[in-house]
Amino acid sequence: MIVYGFVHKILYIKNDEAVRLQQHMGIHVIQSQRLEVLLQGVMTAITQPSTSPFQVFKTQHFIVPSPAQEQWLTQKIAEQQGMTANYQFHQKIRGFQWFAYQQVLENKEQVRKANIPHLILKWRIYQALQPFIQAEQINLALEHPLYSIVQRIYDSADQLKHSIEKQLKKQSMLYWVAEQVAHLFSNYMIYRGNCQQGCVQECHCAGNWLAAWGQNRALNIEHLMPKTDQPISAFTLNHTQQLEAWQRWLWQNYFHDDFVEMQRIDADFWQILDDEQTRAKALEQLPNQVIVFTILDLPPSQLQFLRRLGQYLDVVILHYNPSQEYWADSVDPLWKQRYDLGVKERFVAQNPKATDAQINTFFEQFTLHFNSQARESRHPLLTRLGKQARDHFSLLSQLSTGEEGKWVDAFDDYFPETLLGKIQSDIFYLNEPTPQQYPLAEHDESIQIHVCHSSLRQLEVLKEHLTHWLSQTDKQPRRPSDVLILTPNLAELEPLIRSVFPAVPNDHEVFLPVKIAGVALLDILNAWRAVLGRLQLTQSRFTQDEFADWLSLSATQQRYGLDYSQTQRILALLNEAGFKRGFDAEHLKQSLSADDHDYRYSFKFALDRLALGIAVPVHVMVQQTLSYAQVQPSDFELIGILIEMYQHIAERRNWLIAHEQGQRLPVETWLKRIKADIQEFEQADVVALKAVRDIVQKQERMLTLASFYEDAETHLDRISLPLPYIIEEIQRNLENQSAQVEPTGQITFSQIGQIRPIPYRLIVLLSLDTGKFPNRDSHIPFDLMDVLRQQLGDRSRLEDDQGAFLDAVLLAQDQLWLFYNGFDISDGEVREPSSVLQGFRDHSALIVKSPLSKSLPQGETSALHSEKGTRGYSLREDYEKLQIPPQLYPLYHLHPLQPFDPLGFVSDRSVRYQDHWYQVANQIQQVKGERQAWVNTAYSVEQNDMTILDSQQWIQSITFPARLYLKTLGIENLGATELLDQTEPLVLDGLGKYAIRHFLQQQDAKQTHQAAAATLLQDQLPVGKVQHSAWQQSCVEQQRLLARLQDYAVAPTETTQRVWRISKNLQMSCITPKQMVKDWVSLDASSARAKRIAKVWLEYLLWLMVLSSDTATANRRIVVFSDQTVICEGLSSQQAQKYLQTWLLLWQDAQQQPVVLPTALLLKPLEKGKKHQWIEQGGKHVLSEESQKQVLKDWNDTGDFSGFDMTQNEACKLHQDWQFILQEQDATALLQYACDRYAYDLYQPIFDYVSVE
Repeated sequence: MIVYGFVHKILYIKNDEAVRLQQHMGIHVIQSQRLEVLLQGVMTAITQPSTSPFQVFKTQHFIVPSPAQEQWLTQKIAEQQGMTANYQFHQKIRGFQWFAYQQVLENKEQVRKANIPHLILKWRIYQALQPFIQAEQINLALEHPLYSIVQRIYDSADQLKHSIEKQLKKQSMLYWVAEQVAHLFSNYMIYRGNCQQGCVQECHCAGNWLAAWGQNRALNIEHLMPKTDQPISAFTLNHTQQLEAWQRWLWQNYFHDDFVEMQRIDADFWQILDDEQTRAKALEQLPNQVIVFTILDLPPSQLQFLRRLGQYLDVVILHYNPSQEYWADSVDPLWKQRYDLGVKERFVAQNPKATDAQINTFFEQFTLHFNSQARESRHPLLTRLGKQARDHFSLLSQLSTGEEGKWVDAFDDYFPETLLGKIQSDIFYLNEPTPQQYPLAEHDESIQIHVCHSSLRQLEVLKEHLTHWLSQTDKQPRRPSDVLILTPNLAELEPLIRSVFPAVPNDHEVFLPVKIAGVALLDILNAWRAVLGRLQLTQSRFTQDEFADWLSLSATQQRYGLDYSQTQRILALLNEAGFKRGFDAEHLKQSLSADDHDYRYSFKFALDRLALGIAVPVHVMVQQTLSYAQVQPSDFELIGILIEMYQHIAERRNWLIAHEQGQRLPVETWLKRIKADIQEFEQADVVALKAVRDIVQKQERMLTLASFYEDAETHLDRISLPLPYIIEEIQRNLENQSAQVEPTGQITFSQIGQIRPIPYRLIVLLSLDTGKFPNRDSHIPFDLMDVLRQQLGDRSRLEDDQGAFLDAVLLAQDQLWLFYNGFDISDGEVREPSSVLQGFRDHSALIVKSPLSKSLPQGETSALHSEKGTRGYSLREDYEKLQIPPQLYPLYHLHPLQPFDPLGFVSDRSVRYQDHWYQVANQIQQVKGERQAWVNTAYSVEQNDMTILDSQQWIQSITFPARLYLKTLGIENLGATELLDQTEPLVLDGLGKYAIRHFLQQQDAKQTHQAAAATLLQDQLPVGKVQHSAWQQSCVEQQRLLARLQDYAVAPTETTQRVWRISKNLQMSCITPKQMVKDWVSLDASSARAKRIAKVWLEYLLWLMVLSSDTATANRRIVVFSDQTVICEGLSSQQAQKYLQTWLLLWQDAQQQPVVLPTALLLKPLEKGKKHQWIEQGGKHVLSEESQKQVLKDWNDTGDFSGFDMTQNEACKLHQDWQFILQEQDATALLQYACDRYAYDLYQPIFDYVSVE
């Protein structure tokens, strides 16, 4: 809204004094509490009439505090003018300052040299200190100024043993120190490097530290320490003096000359402007007008620059000021109370016998002289949270006399009739808070405080409330761009934001477009990961997972021309060829002992097998390499790509450790290599890497420029840094995309403080928790500005956060939503909000009129009544635990822990929708009772015209009915053996031993020599020295197995397949002996477990059924297992058919409903040569009580003392398939039912006709 009073003031300047402003330049200040009003000031300033027709072609220059403000201002100018053109924006006053130097001074090279980028400053500090950490032990004299900081670097590596590790740690610590000191020196040059009293020659101002350091004069630390009631401790004083000493030494020896050069450039600039002969030419290079649009930091030195500049051109400062009153000397009332108490305590300490009257008289006199009452703020929120704004106002108020330019107060006195509007109005007028001043309107939702249990829950609640807010009609349509969401921990919250607010619309929920400002897009980060993967993979174990993660990145697939199916095939080939971990032999040597030369199961091992498999697609050894037999023609291209990947990774394997290996490559070389890799990916159309390439090129330009202007001692062109440090710089720049923090047409998420001061209709602040906001820990180590007395204009992160909160309160046009975690997610205990939010709550409680009753809000009351008695839940207790004042009950919204809590849908005040959580809540509210069993409801099985069963698969299914039922439903649980095993075998487990014995059986059949057979097992034998012993043990076990076989046959019986026609629509393909034999003898390398015994039994039945012979009782089925021999004999073909019909019935039933009758459970006694006992009951045979107890014991086994994975034990109800099927069912009853119905007919014959020897 544009205020007419302000417009008249602007028009007055524009129409009546335009000519005078052009003739007499100055620094003009227009202040207002509304950005829209300041915007009109911009429009007035840039549309002033000009005497020159060419003025329209001159560029208009703006100074803005942030990219966010630049974007907002550009957008608003475009809305009013229809376009934006010929505008140039400068980030902060310093940015324009160096632009002006560059334009006016003839020696452009000198200006470029003096403007040292932060990164170059850091690298120079690192290079300066590096020689002092090269020795094994510190060799600096104790009195050397650098001793304390160098000793700290050595202490950081003190616990490490190896010299290389120590040196790497010291380098890392040094680089961290260089980062911190670079920040310090940058701040010192702005805030502690300027004369404050106009000294004629040598400056002796206490605040001009850099001048003193340049002369090697130590600062008077005791004098500069902040004055407190407590004396300064000797430790604090000594520590601060050490800080000052090494920073002074470093500054004087390496950076003082550069700063002197900067000051010389500034002096030359003003000399040219002050000289009448050179002024006109210089002013031609500068704009006629500079507009400063809002201020977030105002160092006195930069304000002085603007004041002097205002003598020669038009400087317009559009200042955002929350109050129209003078408050530049206001202080926090709490500070005032503590200060007054300290004054009285000091007087009493000096006058122990003073009476109360004497104390009061002294204090009145002191107050009179100190004028402390006048300084006390009448509004605590403003002075407590707005210290920075107060300092800026104090500095700018020096211009209010009008001697240097116009001072215009363009305040707007309209505020909405809401609680938020009342708080804004009180701050505007500096009204002293009056208790119970404002009654809270019934539907006043201008301020909402939401209490949740977690950050995720905050976002879930926020989404529902935003959906509701955007759907409401208003005088002006509500748009996503009207919403700004601020959080103190954006990086931590980012993945949760992406999960709650999907990037693309879907059919399941309302789509809200969001933009996470200042966070690099995932596409960019993942593309950068793809580039770094070729460097970083060899610095870890190089496992299947790590390689698969890199290969699955979209940028990797684009670079190597792969699609999803090809990627999966590559991973499958590597797994089948034996890749477990390690890149190649050279890589494995780094982690293996010196005498271990077994380099199998590496990436190179698998790749060699695959490459050989192209030419020799059989399982044979060729020149010490085992070929892979399953290579398909379609795999040839993929193997070629794998070879290319290997070459690229091998080429870069040592880049990250080159520095510690003695290869001291210049930074420039590393940057060129990284850029070449980026361009390689970009040539494959990976467009997301442009942002990374821009960062690398910027660093190249800075280094080239710094090297070009370097001094002889600096040798910056030869500066050598470990590559990880350079990558860290690129990563930091990439993740801290401050240039991308700007308002968008979407709902904008941003870090608190990065988008300010900009008005929004709805401003939301998340995570206002104790310890998270305000950020008290984010300070620069070694900072003397923190330790010593502060000066007007200094900045701090704490004050930044407090000011950002105050801006949110003042610039929210319609509503302000505040979120915090008021309950612990683990135990529900109450947690305190941020101190800032507590202060805001207390202030609101003071000014809001108390209600007549302390009842809960109407919607919450109805929810309480509906739930009371059923859940034992008292919402009032939560309000009281949170210590919410009753008058603020309507502001608070308490949300349950889970989004599906029924209470959240009952309350009238909660914004909830009938989504999937609503369905869950409804299900929870269903009448409790006994659940209906579903397992005895038959599932309809699809009938085919002809079904042909494979006997081996059929046996697998009916011996474990759970898997048969799930297969019918189309469900499959992955077993442990079906998951990728990514560890190389260290010893042979049971499955490994079986695999080798099975292989030996096949080789015996082929009559392969034992030594040759061992080489063919390179992809199975354990690694290291265990390999030989495992092979020998397997050979011995195989010989014993063959010896036992001789008791029954010379060799295993050869088999073939025959078809058994069960019915018209059902056939089974059965394995039977190839010849007519009396004994069918087999050799099995596994042990004789219950399920395998059942398999032998069923093979025996099928064989007799196919024989259909009268002499079948003489036939025997013999299987020699590794531990026992199983013999089936004595059945006729007719009996076999009868028993098979029972098994076929089980097969039919188990497809339609779960049959809890695993063979591994029922035949478990047979493994130990025991039998179940049966009794006749009700005309049928059932298990005896003793046998039932044993079955139930095995079924309920928890495996606590066995060490086995019970989720893979088919005889136990904890098996993953049984758990999936039997959830919410009575597993014991189902087992009992299946035993009674099937067990005797199925398993009693096995105990009768099967012997285990």
